Amino acid sequence: MKHAQKLNHLAPYLFAQIDELIEEKQRQGKKLWILSKSDPDRPTNPGMVETLREEAVEPANHHYPDFDGLIELRQRAAAWYRHYYDVALDPETEILPLLGSKEGIAHLSEALLDPGDIALVPDPAFPTYKTGTLLAGATPFTMPLTAPDFLPRFADIPTETARAAKLMFLNYPHNPSGATVDLAFWHKAFDFAEENDIVLVNDHAYAMTTFRPGVAPSLLMVPESKSRCLEFFTFSKAFHMAGWRLGLAVGNAEVIRALKIIETHINAGIFNPIQYAGATALRQGLRPSSFQRDNREYEKRLTLLAGFFNSFGWELTVPDATVYLWVPAPQGMDGETFTHFLLDKAEVVVSPGSGFGEEGKEYVRICVTYPTEVVEGAIEAMTKAFSAYRVTPQPRRHTA
Repeated sequence: MKHAQKLNHLAPYLFAQIDELIEEKQRQGKKLWILSKSDPDRPTNPGMVETLREEAVEPANHHYPDFDGLIELRQRAAAWYRHYYDVALDPETEILPLLGSKEGIAHLSEALLDPGDIALVPDPAFPTYKTGTLLAGATPFTMPLTAPDFLPRFADIPTETARAAKLMFLNYPHNPSGATVDLAFWHKAFDFAEENDIVLVNDHAYAMTTFRPGVAPSLLMVPESKSRCLEFFTFSKAFHMAGWRLGLAVGNAEVIRALKIIETHINAGIFNPIQYAGATALRQGLRPSSFQRDNREYEKRLTLLAGFFNSFGWELTVPDATVYLWVPAPQGMDGETFTHFLLDKAEVVVSPGSGFGEEGKEYVRICVTYPTEVVEGAIEAMTKAFSAYRVTPQPRRHTA
């Protein structure tokens, strides 16, 4: 049976491949130390679960939900942006609830790009920026993000490419490197987008997963940014709601309207009880202390892992945000070889950096959304493997 030719341009999805590796090893009876997928180990707040339970028994919520999303959720999202970023958003036209930010990101390309159009896509990055572009029949132009800062070099983008581009994806705090930016960077990115008439997008997935103040400003804090900018927010990371599938797109009303057209043709809305729970999350999340305990735990786990690698000669620092350690592969290995070494010799599962793009081939990504005892068990297993096989870092490598 023939399939669409565009599927030939898509690499197998990274985390589906990792799941297959895990299942194969577990069938062999192996106990694995899994540090690969960003799926928070903390339970969802009981208040959100209780809201879901209460609303799920209401017969009115068993009908098709509204395509615009619940007004209560949109109003709470507007209050959230006002509280944390001093950004004013119109709940009627500038906020769109989504079945998770991932599907919204993919559908945005469908909404804004025609076959042959160009989207500027960072590399390494969350794979959906590129795959969404390809599925829309458009062409991704990759912007290399390299150590030590993992920032795009706008001046290196050819003038004709910049002028032809219609869309640019960025993601700070950054998956997979953990890099962060200040508001001055967003001014620079906005100026570049304005000069070249590009819709600028920030995937703000790790907005609340920060260990220092001021390291995760919103793109929409830039004056006039709503003239051409969009930001995605996910409930998965901040509120431990990964399986609930709830996100937001906020910003330019015209872009929101275009995205909603695609959503209405593909989806049938979001189950209202989940949206009510999201509204509860945003209300409770107005207290910054809501995130401090979790972030302290994530930082502790990252510190343990960085300390382990540094004891073998790496020079890693703990990032100021996200749940990732971006680790250069050791001498004699690339990222994929190192991934298989850790799996075969230490029974530790990490993500090969190649899954995030060409610039990630010499790295692996380690995630700390797993209990501390799992992190400690992985460190113990890696210590034995590194000692037995005399693993050492590449000489004079930039590190994150």
